[in-house]
Amino acid sequence: MTPWLSLTVLAPSRWKLRKAIKAVNEVMADLHVEKHPDKTFIGRVSRGFEFLGYWFSPTGLQVAQKTVERMKAKVAQLYEQGASDRCIGDYLRRWVSWVRGGLSGVVLGFGAVEWNGMQDWVVRGCY
Repeated sequence: MTPWLSLTVLAPSRWKLRKAIKAVNEVMADLHVEKHPDKTFIGRVSRGFEFLGYWFSPTGLQVAQKTVERMKAKVAQLYEQGASDRCIGDYLRRWVSWVRGGLSGVVLGFGAVEWNGMQDWVVRGCY
């Protein structure tokens, strides 16, 4: 199995981007890692991009929509499998801790109503 590398390259011009990509490709070849074919993206930063579960855009940093959807699916899966409220609460607390780690001091961007409801549930929990 080939290991994957998570990397973001930002450049002010196409010329500098091409130069950076060439250097990255050389280093990746030396490390025997390769770019994930479904996760490789080259585009303008002004359009925003997803990286490591977050959405980066000119308006700021927020949790990526795909990340929120995966969290909801995981909670639904735990519920359907008969997980206890404590188990689900533990998962949500860990997820929120992860989110806060990447968004220190940033308002979460996936909806105040959803966030407030989830936060209330996480704080209440079941002990």
